[in-house]
Amino acid sequence: MFNINTRAGIFACLITLSLSTTASFAQQSTGKEEGFEQFTAILNKMLQSNPEILAAQAAVVAATHGLKGAELPLNNPEIGIESERTDTNYFAFSYSQTIDWHDKQKGRQRVAQSELSSALAELESLRLALGSELLETMGKLASNEQITALSKQRTVILNRFVQLAEKRFSAGDISRSEQELANLSLSEAIMQHAGNAAALIQSRGDYSRLTGEEPDARLTFPNQLPTQLPNTASDTTLIEQHPDFRVAWQLAQVARLQIRNTGLERKVDPVFTVTGGRDADETLIGVSLAIPLTFRNNFSSSVDIARAQSLQAEQQMQQVKRTLSARIKNARERYMLVSGAWSQWLTRGNISLQQRIEILEVQWQSGEISTSDYLLQVQQTLDTRITSAELHGNQWSAWVDWLSGSGTLSDWFNLSN
Repeated sequence: MFNINTRAGIFACLITLSLSTTASFAQQSTGKEEGFEQFTAILNKMLQSNPEILAAQAAVVAATHGLKGAELPLNNPEIGIESERTDTNYFAFSYSQTIDWHDKQKGRQRVAQSELSSALAELESLRLALGSELLETMGKLASNEQITALSKQRTVILNRFVQLAEKRFSAGDISRSEQELANLSLSEAIMQHAGNAAALIQSRGDYSRLTGEEPDARLTFPNQLPTQLPNTASDTTLIEQHPDFRVAWQLAQVARLQIRNTGLERKVDPVFTVTGGRDADETLIGVSLAIPLTFRNNFSSSVDIARAQSLQAEQQMQQVKRTLSARIKNARERYMLVSGAWSQWLTRGNISLQQRIEILEVQWQSGEISTSDYLLQVQQTLDTRITSAELHGNQWSAWVDWLSGSGTLSDWFNLSN
């Protein structure tokens, strides 16, 4: 039989695990402001240094220069000089100017303005996507940290149990099958811990990929999330204000403007030329007008292409609208479901598990249950702890899905542009 010191050692390990996990949850729930300020700082730093963001910002700069260029006159003048020395001297100077008769420059300016708005919307959409991905990664990182710590503690407890089982087997207190069952339990715990540790390594790698830095060991997992999602705007308003929809709308706007612009581009512009010079003793002054003919190719196919592309962009915008509507609905329902389960865990789960450990300890010391039954129930208790950590991570993931689907991430974290 085990002596009281051995039993006390196992129980002390279990109590330490329970208290450390409860303390971890208590630490995480300290003050929404402190926890979210840390997340805001990490998000802002990433959004200011991420290469994809910098590339999108460069695209905005390029579109800005494109607009400046579109505001300038469309056609530059041309000059010509002609000289001939024979029996008589000939010299002529010409000045030609293509006239923007159909105001093509204005059309190009409108397209360039819309392209700039599209680039800005794409930048905002990318900020939302990367910010949501980083928040999701930080949630997985915090959740995997908890799960890995719990699974490690389980291997410690079961390893101690295996050592005690070997002593009891040597003393003839338990059978070979009971000893092998203990070894199998430890092997299973080791494999599960390896899988959890691998998931943790993956989360750290994802964090480094997004931020270019190693995860902060002091990163806390906020425990207090909104119990109710804000209902300040209708789903239609959320969709229309969503960066992804604004990107699709701007692209559709560009495509619509391209139809008109392409129609203007196929129209010909006259070229006026003024010529002055001398031929021998005579003064030459001439004016000419040239108009290109389009009877061989009127470029009507380019307008048909623009119309088809506009229809394509319009349908893509409608699909984005449909997708966002489904995302908002699903994210809201998922968050309320998981958040309700997590709230129940906070109010009843921790207390129930703590009481469970105390009851098991009393039953064990009084001999009401065997050591194997005691450790089996303790392992079930640890599995419940791990499941609660997974539920916490699911709540965080559902909340991030809501922020991403509703496009309210920047508002919640007060992210800087």
